[in-house]
Amino acid sequence: MALQILTIARATPPNMGALVTALTPLLSVGGAGSFQIRYQDGAVIIEQAHFTSVNVASVQAAVAAAPVNTLELDSQAEIDNLSITTKAIVLALIDQLNVIRAALPSPLGAITPAQAIAAVRAKAGTL
Repeated sequence: MALQILTIARATPPNMGALVTALTPLLSVGGAGSFQIRYQDGAVIIEQAHFTSVNVASVQAAVAAAPVNTLELDSQAEIDNLSITTKAIVLALIDQLNVIRAALPSPLGAITPAQAIAAVRAKAGTL
């Protein structure tokens, strides 16, 4: 079965991670399975088996609302998908920092794994 194509004009490339997250529930209503998406020649191109039952106006709105692709957003997405090995290294270092923090003359509270990852993600957004 050939894929159907929906082309939506957009002046700037969207952040694909954010766009896929926004489009997944909108495109899955038709039961067409997975979809492919790309930005090419000033347009977002979506391919899937069919667009039956898909609210095309909602898809167009999601494409328009998607944030512009930036290195900061790409970095944050990469941090969200760190390998287990990389997460283990970061969290082992945080464990060592927590040992030092607890041994200070005026002990400081522990940094949680969630706080550590959020801080790295926030830092990536500022670089």
